[in-house]
Amino acid sequence: MASLAKLVGERIRQLRKEQKLSQEELGELAQLQSSYIGGVERGERNVSLETLEKIIQAFNISFFEFFRFGEIGLSDKLSKEELIEVFSDKLYNSDFSDVMKIFEIYKILQRGKE
Repeated sequence: MASLAKLVGERIRQLRKEQKLSQEELGELAQLQSSYIGGVERGERNVSLETLEKIIQAFNISFFEFFRFGEIGLSDKLSKEELIEVFSDKLYNSDFSDVMKIFEIYKILQRGKE
């Protein structure tokens, strides 16, 4: 099972490549070091919610768009129930701190629906 840090890193790399940005260019846009961006992309660095927000803003996309993990390994053809089961398994096998991060992300997404 992929860790949350790996999933977030893979998504950042995917979006960076889609936007044809180097790690250095993304770092400049997000006001972060390119070495930090590289570490996050490889899942070696934990990213705070504040830093993740900077990166998402640098991509000029919504939080919702960023968290479309289906494009990095989960099939878009899964039913809602299957996706919940996959996500539940991933959460169950994650560290408590990662689960808390996901919960914080969920709360942010819910605020956008109010």
